Amino acid sequence: MIRQWGVVLLEVVVPVAGYYVLRGFGVGALFALALCALPTVLFVLYRAIRWRKIDTLAIFVLTIFAVSAGFSFVTGSPRFMLAKAGWVTGVIGAGFLVSLLFSRPLAYGMARSMVAKSRFADTLRAREWNELWPRHEWFRRAWRVATVLWGVALIADAAGRVLLAYTLPVDSVPALGTALYGVTFVAVQVLQHLYFRRVGLWRRLAAS
Repeated sequence: MIRQWGVVLLEVVVPVAGYYVLRGFGVGALFALALCALPTVLFVLYRAIRWRKIDTLAIFVLTIFAVSAGFSFVTGSPRFMLAKAGWVTGVIGAGFLVSLLFSRPLAYGMARSMVAKSRFADTLRAREWNELWPRHEWFRRAWRVATVLWGVALIADAAGRVLLAYTLPVDSVPALGTALYGVTFVAVQVLQHLYFRRVGLWRRLAAS
């Protein structure tokens, strides 16, 4: 949990807070955005060096940063760089939907990993999920619906970020974009919880 909050602090809080601090010292919006994105870039590189592995998402994040920064400096406008979070979020959302074509959708894999590490692992039979998958249609449907929910929500979130980046005053976008993360996450979690409760996912797992 501490590690997860550390990642949130480094990748979300520090860039936004740093942006407004730099702007307060008179640094231009474009340079402030570039400087505040560096902690995330350095963190991605550190993980790659530390674990000697760069995953596809890390490569994509670094590529988007390089392209958005280069395009923004060439045009002199920070808006393309502000919109980069939308491109990243949109691709992740698309990844959720594409995963429906494979044997296990993305929401299933992520949830199984989290539940297996929680205190509910035994109650919810996390170790048996791979066995339950081919045996129960209700189990497969629940995770496919959850995957669609996350995919659609993240793509909508991405569209909202791009809209914010190109329509609102530049200095208001970083704060509003961060708030949008929270709104999207809470909204999807609530909808997912209501759906799981309606189909009795957790109850069925605990009772089996």
